[in-house]
This record gives sequence, structure tokens and C-alpha cells, in this order.
Amino acid sequence: MLLRLGLNDETGPAGACPETESPPLPADPFSSLDEAIQQLVQSEPELAEPALVAEAAAIPNVVPEDPAEAVVHWLTHYNTNPAWAARNIRELVAKAPKRVVEAVLPLYQSGNWGEAAPLLARLLSTLDTTAEKLCDPAASLESSVCIAKAVMQHEPSFDARFARSLLDDDQMTEAARQRGLAVMQQLGGGRRLIPILIQFLRDPDSRIRSKAALMFGQIMPPRGILDRLMGDADARVRANFVEGLWNCSATDCRPLFRQALEDSNHRVVGNALVGLHRMGETREVMRHLGRMVRRPEALFRTAAAWVIGQTGEERYSDVLRHMARDPDLLVRRSALRSIRQLNSASAVRENLQSGSLGDRGAA
Repeated sequence: MLLRLGLNDETGPAGACPETESPPLPADPFSSLDEAIQQLVQSEPELAEPALVAEAAAIPNVVPEDPAEAVVHWLTHYNTNPAWAARNIRELVAKAPKRVVEAVLPLYQSGNWGEAAPLLARLLSTLDTTAEKLCDPAASLESSVCIAKAVMQHEPSFDARFARSLLDDDQMTEAARQRGLAVMQQLGGGRRLIPILIQFLRDPDSRIRSKAALMFGQIMPPRGILDRLMGDADARVRANFVEGLWNCSATDCRPLFRQALEDSNHRVVGNALVGLHRMGETREVMRHLGRMVRRPEALFRTAAAWVIGQTGEERYSDVLRHMARDPDLLVRRSALRSIRQLNSASAVRENLQSGSLGDRGAA
């Protein structure tokens, strides 16, 4: 700012007079340049430069050199002069995008940046580093989802840009890509993301395809994609698609659940039974479970015990107690877990009926 005001020219213009002894300067009545400028405005407002004065007034005396600290500094002073602060924040992003994103992401999650929030969302949504951080498997999934949802409040198309980054980044690990898909799953992008999600179905990693299948189930894809997912060679993909249908409100999924009951994989069948239970087909579920608990394959009996736990219905308690003595260890473990689930569900119902959630609910 001193340079701009022409007050810091140490060399002086060409041909300047040599230094001579100068009389002592009068005492400065102003403690800072900002105060001097303010006095100038008050005395001769028509001669002052408004933009320059505003910028000078908005600039704190010391701005941290570290980009991460500097961006927090400018965010703190954003309301004083939004345009000036925004310009400095953009310069910091161009200079050190990774450091800025590392500093801003946890702050943005708090949601306390008021008028600066749209600017932060716009910057975060366009930086590759944002996707990199949200896809970090070591980070909290809940935290990553919370940040992504906060960005989407101001940048509704962020989910599409985020999805494309999962496809375009050749340096991203499979673990990071899986985490990114897990984040996307909770953003609820809807059918507009179908063209992007289709590309994940071409991935050779079945874990990637299965996460995409889960999202397709939630939005009910076109018939061609639906048939492809229901007939995928990998059972994980089929099972995840059926699970996604649990939360699909686009159509009646009963026919798809019944089709999945004929699948050769225990997970697919188990997910189909849970789906039918959620749609109120209690008797149909009971009939299938009655056959499933007697199947010779231990994995199907294990899945049956798991389904019973998902229903939360005490009517199956005796069945589970018998299954807890099954010769197969996996079946016994699944039955015991479901027994605990039923007991917990029963305790919650009793507390609700008594008009209080008790200590468990209060926690």
C-alpha cells in the first residue's frame, strides 16, 4: 500500500537533489497511515480515491505468510470488505490450492462463514484437491459427507463434478475411489447422474461396480441398465443393487424383490427378503424364511438369521434360539447377533410405550 501511495520511494526520481540536512519533521498526530487517510477523507472527500481508501481500511496490519493461516485471516475479515477479501482468497488459492483446501474444509464444515460461504463453495467445488480430501479413506466418512452436502447447498452441481473427478483422476487409488462413491451414495444426486454412473459399471473392479449398483438401485435406472445389474456375473453387484431398491421411491419394487428371491446367492436373496418386509409383505417373508432356515447351505441359513434381525420382530425369537445351536459357527454367530437386535428393539418399544426413551434413548 505504501508503494501505491508513492510514500516508499527510497531512490527518488532521476536527477534528484543530493541529500542535505533536513529540518526535523513535526510530530505525527496520527498513529497509522489508515488514520491519516481517514482524516483526509473527512477534510476533502472529493479528492480521495474511494476504492483505495476502502482497501486500505480493510487491510489489517499483519497478514500471515502461510497460505493456510492467511486464508483464515481473510475469512475473518471478509465482512469488512468482501470484494477485497475475496480477491486475496482467490490469489491464495492460485498460489497454494492444497494448503488452502486443507485449511478451509474443516472450517467450512462448521457452517459459520455467513456471506463468505458461497465463495468458499465455489472455490472448493472447482479444485481437484477437494475431491482428493473427500476421498481419503483415512478420513471420517461422516465428515466427508457433511462437507460435500454443505458445498452442494451453494453449488448444487458439485456432486456431478465430484463424480467426474472419480473417473478422470488416473492417480486415484481404488480405495479412494470406493470412498468417493460411498460419499456420493449419501448425496442423493438422482437420475441426472445416470450418464456418469453408467461409466462406473465398466470398471473391472467389482467393488467399484457394486457401489455404483447401490446408487442405481436408489434411483431406479432404465430397463436396460436394470437387467444388466440384476444379471451381473458378480453377486456383490446384484446384492448391492437389490439393497439400493430398499430406498427407491420411484416405483413398486416388489416384482424385482421377488425376482431376486430366485437368485443363487444368499446375499441377494437376503436383501430381497428385507425389501419385501419393508414393503409390508410379512407373510411372504415368513414363508421364505421358513424354507431358508432349513436349507443345507450354511450361508443361506446365516443370511436367514441376519434377515430376522433386520425385521426386529419377536415372533422369530424361538427360531433364532434353535439357530443359535446350529452346527455351523457362522450360523450361530449370526443368530446370536440377531437375538441381541431383537432384544434391543423390544426394549426400545417398551420404553416408547411407557412414554419415555429412558437412559438409552437419552444417550
